[in-house]
Amino acid sequence: MTILRHLVSLFLTVMLACEAGAIEIPAQRDIYRIGPNDVIRVQVFGEEELSLERKVEGDGKIDYPLLGTVPAEGKTVQELQQYLTSHLASGYLRSPKVSISIVRHRNFYVSGEVKTPGGFPYEEGLTLQKAIAMSGGLTEKSDRTEIRVNRVIGLVAASLRLDPDALIMPDDLIMVSQAQKFYVNGEVRKPGDYPYEKGLTVHKAITMAGGFTEKASKGSTKVLRSVNGQEETFEIPLDSLTYPGDIIVVPQRFF
Repeated sequence: MTILRHLVSLFLTVMLACEAGAIEIPAQRDIYRIGPNDVIRVQVFGEEELSLERKVEGDGKIDYPLLGTVPAEGKTVQELQQYLTSHLASGYLRSPKVSISIVRHRNFYVSGEVKTPGGFPYEEGLTLQKAIAMSGGLTEKSDRTEIRVNRVIGLVAASLRLDPDALIMPDDLIMVSQAQKFYVNGEVRKPGDYPYEKGLTVHKAITMAGGFTEKASKGSTKVLRSVNGQEETFEIPLDSLTYPGDIIVVPQRFF
C-alpha cells in the first residue's frame, strides 16, 4: 500500500510538472520565426571566415561557406543555431561553437487611419501601442475601438483584436478602421455628425448634439436608417439604441 501511494504521488507530481510546462509562455527569442528579408549574424568561435552577416533571401535561404544553401525560413534562432552546429560538426569542424543573432528584422505594416501608413522595421519587444506611434499615431477619423492585427499563424491567416501592450510580430498588418458615425439634425443645439459608440441611446446621441432646442418636439423624434439596403423612416423612443449611419431628426413643434 505504501508503494502504491508513492506511485500515485509520483504520477501526480509528473502531471503537475507537465501542466506547468504546457502553460509556460516562451521567450520572444524562442517564438520568433526567421523569414525573408531578415538579416542575421552568424558567429563561429575561432573561425573568422565563418563569422558573417547574411540576408535571408526571398526563397527563405541563406548562402553559407562550406554548407552552401541553408534553409532558414521558419526556424527560430535557436533552431538555426543547432542546424549550423550539427552540419559544421559533420566533417568540417570539431565541436563548433555557433552563435546567431538577428541584426535587422523584416517589416511590420500599418494601414488605415494613421498619419503615416506603411512598412516599418520590426524590433524586439514591439507593442501595438508603440507600433501605432511609429506610424505617426491615430488620425481624428480613427476608430480607437476597432484596431485589428492580421497575422499568419502557421498556415492560417487570423484577424486579431489585441490589447495596446500586446506584442507585434514581423509581417503583421495592423489595420485601423475609420470611426463609424451617426448624424443628428433638426431642433438640436449642435446638429452634425458624431462618432458612434456601442450602446448609444437616442437620448445620449441628442445630448452629444447639445440637447433639444426650445422649439423641439421631443416626443416626435425620428430616425432615418438603412434596413436591408432600404432607407426607412420611423419614430423612435429616446431610450432606443442607435446604430452606425443613423440620421436622428428632431422636428419642430407647432404649438
